[in-house]
Amino acid sequence: MFVQPGIPTMRIPRGGLSILADSDQPESVGENDPGVRCFWYRPMMRIEGGRMRPDTDWGIHVESDCLAEMAARVAGQMEQDGVVNASDIALDLCFLFGFDHEYFHHCVDSAWTGHLQRLIETQGTLPSEAGQYREMYMDRIDDVVDNWLLVEETLANAHVVRDPTRLGGLREAFLRYGLLPDPDEWKRGPYALWDRAAFDSRAFTALSHHVWMQYLKGEADPCGIWPEIEKICHEGGNESGFAEIVNRIVDAVDPTNLEDDAHSHVLDRAGVSVPISFGGFQQGLLRRLSVPLRVHGSQSGMIRARFGKDNPDWPYGIIEGLYMHFRIAEVGGESDDPFGDDDDDFELTP
Repeated sequence: MFVQPGIPTMRIPRGGLSILADSDQPESVGENDPGVRCFWYRPMMRIEGGRMRPDTDWGIHVESDCLAEMAARVAGQMEQDGVVNASDIALDLCFLFGFDHEYFHHCVDSAWTGHLQRLIETQGTLPSEAGQYREMYMDRIDDVVDNWLLVEETLANAHVVRDPTRLGGLREAFLRYGLLPDPDEWKRGPYALWDRAAFDSRAFTALSHHVWMQYLKGEADPCGIWPEIEKICHEGGNESGFAEIVNRIVDAVDPTNLEDDAHSHVLDRAGVSVPISFGGFQQGLLRRLSVPLRVHGSQSGMIRARFGKDNPDWPYGIIEGLYMHFRIAEVGGESDDPFGDDDDDFELTP
């Protein structure tokens, strides 16, 4: 496909999923984004020859030396903000964000694996497309250009922000210290598209359907929207294309004009039209703390002690402690805008 200079290509970056050789040490560190670069998720099953077999090393992986380095950088920023006990607070903040981001990949993996298991039971084998998208998604290349269509990463970040507990209330801290991208940070690709998905339920649902179609068809662009984005980038720059990517996905999956595609939707009890598909990814096969945590590197003992089952403060005490350190000040009776330019509205408790 011809690509104009300066327009993002359709090459696939290293993503949140990973298939590694059976080894204690990963060949390279985590995801292709600064906020989760120390983390990755390994699926429950390997797909080979039309069959599935369990992967004994599945779960959430974290490289402890990478995490310690990231936490030290964040701690330096926190100390400038006057945060007390910055080293521990930074480690907790970095780990929580990466851990919950990867848990969303488990939610997607659970739904897809369950669907494939049903296909095996009914058909005796898997279609050839079953593993194509996963293999493409998990291609761990070093020379990467973020692919804006890999919106599973968009949904994973939105999943953290949408969390109804104190964890979701930490989003301003995640933003301040660079774990969560600014919504206009197009160079961080799909990771930075989270705001629409977090605060617009129609967008979250449409992007979830888009991910389903990517897996089902084994394609990065099952709706054929990428040529439109290339044209927008060519005419108005990458920022213009990035601003439109979610709109194009929503329009392709959940069009407002249903006359030509009415068979893809159904009316619910309230008379609202919703897409007929496999639905979203609301929960995983296992609860967060039941997903195996695989820790690599020389700082493994520290990570396991802090975020393992033997620490009674993990996770709820740690989340509550973080929440008590960070708060949004109400200025002049108006709620703070986390996307605004006025950092003075962001205050830290002693």
